[in-house]
Amino acid sequence: MDLTAVLIVASVFYFIYAVWDRNATKKERTRFLETLASMSPDSLAAFKEINPNWEVSLKKDPRGILRPACLLIGLGIGLLIVWLGLTVWYPGSGFGSVHDGINGFLMLASPLLFGGLGLLVAYLIERKK
Repeated sequence: MDLTAVLIVASVFYFIYAVWDRNATKKERTRFLETLASMSPDSLAAFKEINPNWEVSLKKDPRGILRPACLLIGLGIGLLIVWLGLTVWYPGSGFGSVHDGINGFLMLASPLLFGGLGLLVAYLIERKK
């Protein structure tokens, strides 16, 4: 039984839902911040008295892009290792014999391993700062 068509359709619908959900969440956050901006200072002070740690922060986290960037760098290095493994280190096999043990391991494990290492590097950088 071939499930390729089902997986493609499910992936497309999930992607569409994820984009729609992110857009709706962004609109809700924007509307909330606009409401806070239009409130009087007395109302905001009352909220601050109820919860002293409450504060509106509109600053973007500069390290927010660090994790995806390190993940993509790691995946790129992993794919480079796959390419080197299939063309240089294990010549003659090419992409034709994908089901060979070494090729299958390289194609699956290298991007995952280096992507994980990229996330580990991002964690260490965030923890250091």
